[in-house]
Amino acid sequence: MKRLRLLPIALVPAVVLGLAACSGTGSGTATTSPSASSSASASAAAITSCPDPGKASDSVRVSGAVGTATAPKVSFAKGLSASEPQATVAVQGKGASLKSGDYAQVSYSVYQAKDASKLGSVGFDSGNPQALSVGGSGFGAILACSTVGERVVVVGQSSAIGFNTGGDVVVVADIVSKIPTKATGTPQEQDPALPTVKDKADGEPQITIPSGIKTPSKTEVEVLKQGDGQTIKDGDTALVQYKGVLLKGGKEFDSSWSKGVPTTFTVSEQGLIKGFVTGLVGQKVGSQVLIVATSDDAYGANPREGSGIPANAPLVFVVDILAIG
Repeated sequence: MKRLRLLPIALVPAVVLGLAACSGTGSGTATTSPSASSSASASAAAITSCPDPGKASDSVRVSGAVGTATAPKVSFAKGLSASEPQATVAVQGKGASLKSGDYAQVSYSVYQAKDASKLGSVGFDSGNPQALSVGGSGFGAILACSTVGERVVVVGQSSAIGFNTGGDVVVVADIVSKIPTKATGTPQEQDPALPTVKDKADGEPQITIPSGIKTPSKTEVEVLKQGDGQTIKDGDTALVQYKGVLLKGGKEFDSSWSKGVPTTFTVSEQGLIKGFVTGLVGQKVGSQVLIVATSDDAYGANPREGSGIPANAPLVFVVDILAIG
């Protein structure tokens, strides 16, 4: 049940050109159906603004502490429905208000309205809250009306809210935190023998390659900012900002900063180059990490066509780890 996730409403590119392993698709999507639908059915257009509360959403009873790993107790009459999505704030948040363009971690449970059966949970009982973008359509539109610490109850057509499960659903969601868009960890002393990094005001890293730098015999990893959040494990889904440049000459070949949005992907060699995975597994959320990947741990003699990466090129990445989930 925990595989049910609101992926498309995250509005985060799942394919990372400069990171996807040559043998893989590069997709950060690690979930299976049922999952969110990026397009609504003709009978239920995706919501694009804050839904009002209504009799259906007001009738759902929810108890339990907000923002914990324990799923709330939820009860409602079978056959609940709403011609237009309804949203009731069950618990008022006291944290930061969210706006379009922000990112938030959200835990939620989803129920089939017709028979009150539970379809699944994310962030409750097991796993991590999901990193979602705020704004746009579907559940993202509801987040744009929310504050951190809030618990919201939503009733409506699944496709309008962001799922492809069919029929009306009841969603109970806790807005756990607002996610920063750059690393917030404590700066560490940098090794002058490695590429050096200085951040712009918005957090985008400027990477300087030392003159005469030697090609590493093994992938080098250096923590530039030490975070204190959760530790990334192999197979985790992570939300990051990153920049990739060639070790020889420093030319940029890929960057989430250039795209204007963070990126989410699964930290696994099934979809990412080995050097990138080596650099992130074991690191903490909030950290900024420098990775100098050998050619063998990058793309070797067969870089992806159009990537701008020469054959047998060692690569440099700077990665801000924003969230797990």
